[in-house]
Amino acid sequence: MVYEAFRPQRFNLVLAGLCLALSSLGFLAAGIIPSASTRDHGAYPITGFVIVLACFAAAAEFLRRALDRSARLRIDARGIRSRDFSDATIPWDEITACRVHHLRNQHIVSFDLKDSAAYPSRNPLARATAAIDRATGFGSMGVNATYLTGGSEGVVAAVRHFRPDLF
Repeated sequence: MVYEAFRPQRFNLVLAGLCLALSSLGFLAAGIIPSASTRDHGAYPITGFVIVLACFAAAAEFLRRALDRSARLRIDARGIRSRDFSDATIPWDEITACRVHHLRNQHIVSFDLKDSAAYPSRNPLARATAAIDRATGFGSMGVNATYLTGGSEGVVAAVRHFRPDLF
């Protein structure tokens, strides 16, 4: 069995479309789309173009995520590989515990590792806060499964398939 989780393509496409629609406010503020407000009180071109640039940048990021069809999380007989955490596959014998955390609408599956220094995070912020995460019960590696296909239930089922003793 191989479990792979992806980002939801349709969700990211909808967000990209909403960002592009929101950029129309920037065109209004810049005076490109005429309105009674810009006619009576003048346009704000710098503000408008900042809004447009921010919306286009966000839309580009959501589009990039939608078009990225590679697995964000892979769980198989060798171990766990989370592209958001590290490029390496963490072997099952390095994982000592697994927990699921529900924080408002977020579902995070966290793993305790025997030697967390052997598998450092790619994210500088995650590396800086790793000691705090371990001290507060969030483990050495966390996988935010909220927006992955299968969700936290799929991740837990895959982990239980290979290592039922972790829960």
